[in-house]
Amino acid sequence: MPQETWFDKYRIIKLLGQGGTAEVYLAEHIKLNTFRAIKHISKHHPLYKLQLKEAQILKDLKHSCIPIVYDIEEDEDGSYIVEQYLEGVTLKEYVTERNYLHDDIIIHFALQLCDLIKYLHSVKRPILYLDLKPDNIIVTDRTIKLIDFGSAMFRDEAETVTEHYGTIGYAAPELYGKASLDERCDVYGIGMLMYYMITGKTLSASGETTEHIDFINKSTKKLKRIISRCLRYNPSLRYASVSGLEQQLSAIIKKKKHFINPGSSIEIGIAGAQTRIGTTHMSIRLCSYLSKQNLKCLYIEQNKSRCLQHSGNRYMGLHKENGVIKMNGISMIDADNSKMMDLSGYNVVIRDYGSLNMSNKEHFLQSDIKVLILGAKDWELGYSEEALEIVSEYKDVIFLFNFVDGRQFRQVIKNMMCRNCLRIPYEPDPFALPKDKSSHEFFRELAVLFTL
Repeated sequence: MPQETWFDKYRIIKLLGQGGTAEVYLAEHIKLNTFRAIKHISKHHPLYKLQLKEAQILKDLKHSCIPIVYDIEEDEDGSYIVEQYLEGVTLKEYVTERNYLHDDIIIHFALQLCDLIKYLHSVKRPILYLDLKPDNIIVTDRTIKLIDFGSAMFRDEAETVTEHYGTIGYAAPELYGKASLDERCDVYGIGMLMYYMITGKTLSASGETTEHIDFINKSTKKLKRIISRCLRYNPSLRYASVSGLEQQLSAIIKKKKHFINPGSSIEIGIAGAQTRIGTTHMSIRLCSYLSKQNLKCLYIEQNKSRCLQHSGNRYMGLHKENGVIKMNGISMIDADNSKMMDLSGYNVVIRDYGSLNMSNKEHFLQSDIKVLILGAKDWELGYSEEALEIVSEYKDVIFLFNFVDGRQFRQVIKNMMCRNCLRIPYEPDPFALPKDKSSHEFFRELAVLFTL
């Protein structure tokens, strides 16, 4: 039986695979004597127009992890996307052969995915992939290629498209609800692939119970903690961007134990949207926590509250040397005295700016790490909006919400545009170590944000 020839250029060799909307064939370019993969999308399929968007998305993309698109053809029966033919196995086959993968291979693949998805999110017209799954990844010599952009969409169309076609068990929960779609959908997808590489299972495998990542003994706590954050049901609790996830995975490779290197120093600026929102309380809590991590910390009262003076007058026997007060083991000094001392001996310097305003804005924004405390009650929103306007040009600010419960927090972060946000757990004693699960989780996530 003679082989078919399409468009007078491609000799069809065999069917490679088929799905619900398309068929993929192995073909030979007759003149060049090279292989191609041709994806045929039938015009008779009800989702033809949606699937044709794949060609529109792929034609301008250039990345080492995306197959090259050589040509797009069309006839009365359908459209044809002519791509680079990739020899290798799917990630599903790769994992099935090995049962599960070790951490170094998982991170190696995940970092390639991060670089690719970060590229898709940053092109002139950003793209959401939305359907990361083992079947859509080809592995060749430990290099991955992402195929099948049939569920991808342009970021600016995410609000208007009403039907989404991610794969159950891998796609983010937002694809099946009314929540808006953004880059964090793909963060979830990468997390789900890492979970699959560890276990060989999906979270919603039909007919069988799958374990939470924390109860799986095949991986390190650091990697499991990263995966767990990617897979949060609430998008606001995941990494705000793929870049953040990428940095955390890279940190494992570099074996960093802290967010600062030994012998170095870092400044953390903490300010509030208004008075009495908890900047001093939070600054001392952070000093206390970091001190217990064997980091030498210094608290600087970078505001006019004179809290240190009031504390010194009230309590007798406080150790004071060169303007530095020792209170419950924490070194504290006011801004005037700090100008005359060498700060290089401290791993972490925390400056408490009190209320953020135009007079202290520039100094605050020079901090290595910038933390802004906001309120969410009706009478606090005006102050919060003003503070957000002051720092609107800066993408590396960490936002902490104080005096709010879980419901209020979930409501307010809907308007925070993917910014890094956490809720401060209640603790009346600023010198107390974290006692409950929520406090431990808060400081762990805050330390993660410090590394971004």
